[in-house]
Amino acid sequence: MGQSPDGVSVKNEGPGMEFHQGKIFFGEKYLRPSLQRTTNPTRIAPAGSVLICVRAPVGVVNITTREICIGRGLAAAIAFGKITESFLSHWISAKQSALIEKATGSTFLAVSVDQVKNLLIPLPPQQEQERIICTISQYESILKSIRE
Repeated sequence: MGQSPDGVSVKNEGPGMEFHQGKIFFGEKYLRPSLQRTTNPTRIAPAGSVLICVRAPVGVVNITTREICIGRGLAAAIAFGKITESFLSHWISAKQSALIEKATGSTFLAVSVDQVKNLLIPLPPQQEQERIICTISQYESILKSIRE
C-alpha cells in the first residue's frame, strides 16, 4: 500500500523520485509520466508493478514501467515467479467489482491492505497465461475498432 511522503518533500518539478497518488496519469494500460517529484520517497513501486487504485475510484489498474513513489491512493502488486505483469493486471482489473463491494467509506470508497491482499489470484501455466492475454487483446482490439 502507498504512503504519502511529507508535503514539503513534494514538488511539481525538479529533483527526486516521480510521485503518484491516484489515477490521474493512468493510461490505457501503462502509467504516463508525472512531473510531481518527492525527495523523500516512502513507498516505492518497482518497474513492472501493477498499480491498483485503493480509493475513489477503487480497482482501476495500470502498470508502471519505471520505479515510482506511491501515495495513499495506490497499492502496488508485484508479479513474481511465473505470473506475468500483464496477466496480473488483467486479473485484478476483472476483480474490480469484488473490490468495490468490499470498499467502505462515506466521503469516498476505499479498500484496505487486507482486502487487496485477500484477492485470490489463480496461477495457470505460463503458456495458458499467454493464451488468455492474447484472447483478451484480440477482444480489446475489436471493441476499440467498434468505438472508433
